[in-house]
Amino acid sequence: MATPDALRKSTLLLGSTLTVMAGAIIAPALPEISRVYAHMPDAELLSKLILTLPALFIAFFAPIAGYFVDWSGRRMVLLISLVMYAVSGTTAVYLSNIHLILVGRAFLGIAVGALMTSIITLIGDYYEGRARSRFMGYQAAFASTGGLIFISTGGLLADLHWRYPFMIYSFSLVIFLMAYLSVNEPERAKPAGKISLISLSLLRRIPSRAFWVYGIAFFSFAVFYMIPVQMPFMLSALDGVSSTGVGIAIACMNITAMLTAFNYSRVKRHLDFPFLMALVYVLVAMGYGLIGSSQSYAMMVAGILVCGLGFGMQMANVNLWLVNLAPAPIRGTLVGYLNTFIFLGMFLSPILLQPLVGIGGLYRSFHLVGILLLLIAAVLVWSGYRGFWHGSAGE
Repeated sequence: MATPDALRKSTLLLGSTLTVMAGAIIAPALPEISRVYAHMPDAELLSKLILTLPALFIAFFAPIAGYFVDWSGRRMVLLISLVMYAVSGTTAVYLSNIHLILVGRAFLGIAVGALMTSIITLIGDYYEGRARSRFMGYQAAFASTGGLIFISTGGLLADLHWRYPFMIYSFSLVIFLMAYLSVNEPERAKPAGKISLISLSLLRRIPSRAFWVYGIAFFSFAVFYMIPVQMPFMLSALDGVSSTGVGIAIACMNITAMLTAFNYSRVKRHLDFPFLMALVYVLVAMGYGLIGSSQSYAMMVAGILVCGLGFGMQMANVNLWLVNLAPAPIRGTLVGYLNTFIFLGMFLSPILLQPLVGIGGLYRSFHLVGILLLLIAAVLVWSGYRGFWHGSAGE
């Protein structure tokens, strides 16, 4: 029989499988959804919104979730978010009106924002030092595992019917039961005084380096979301590629991401946060170079696998960087803001990158973004050696 501590760890790790790639679970079904609703104006845009709309609502509501995590308790927010995740995520199983489906996706975003914020904050509360670094790597690895399992399963289900991938969201009810039995409210110092979500008193308590972390997170995940947003349309345009093939290709990113995420704490012992972020950008740039030059399904998959090497460390790095900087009493609020920047980057990804697509098409846009990543990696390394990040790289 599992010990309470083992069950709690399992709950936090399995809960992480429901977070970052929550919207992308239905990515393999996007081409079919756009065909089903082809009679409606802007059908392709509406189908893409089904993928990206949760990210917008995570961005708006994650700080509110963080506020409640600090003031009302981590456990309560976690349990409520798991129930809301199941109810809102499965709406497309039984609704046909695409606008009502989009409403469900909006509530899914609120649930994911609360779920991510409570899990990351609990990890920060329960662990310190290298144990925190190691568990944050495991958390990112399980998030990648969720992407691998759920997106590939979503591709298989999408070949049966476009509604079936939405059934995957009901898995959160299993984790709800585990959380109810195992997650306790950690002992912590509560915020002193009345602090609103946006106030001078709160801003004065945020370390200056945290704002740089927010900016890096925004950019990093705008780049990351090129894979689930753009790749389904690139892959489905290839001869003989089914929804299952699309799902498997995108999910392949999570194979290599798991490898690097599980080893994140080992890499972190040798590289401070900015240098590790530069390594992430170099690996992703290499992968995007392959994707931009690809002329076959196999070469696209190879590029996606290389990208995964970088993306596997990206989530753990920004989460740990922020958690280490955040004062414990307002940790939930600051993690909530981090999720705002992460998912705002995801939501705005197709909009921000559209000018690059307009310059030379989808393939060349991957080349251009790769060049930009290499330039920013060089800046991070240079600023690291100049001591700009001194004091922000603790274990």
